[in-house]
Amino acid sequence: MAHEEAKRIRNVALVGHRGSGKTSLNEALLFEAGQIGRLGSVAEGTTASDAADDERARQMSISASLASFRWDDRKINLIDTPGEASFVADALSALRVCEGSVFVVNA
Repeated sequence: MAHEEAKRIRNVALVGHRGSGKTSLNEALLFEAGQIGRLGSVAEGTTASDAADDERARQMSISASLASFRWDDRKINLIDTPGEASFVADALSALRVCEGSVFVVNA
């Protein structure tokens, strides 16, 4: 694995309430960056970040998941966090290690 300079790495948490679209946004970013070949669907259980059987069955993230891609000369690490209040500890843990976050709101 190649060494990355810390100044070229960005850690970003995707946070928001359940069903706001965090996993779908994560999927779209990975697709646009060329990390995945097609857009997955939460409803179909084909997203890159919801890999556990429980997550696919419930159609929601249960734990935080990490995905990364390169954009320009930066490595972007995305942490897709669960939005369900029962799993808020994973979202809080992700925020501790990220210098940025995207708050996703489904109005």
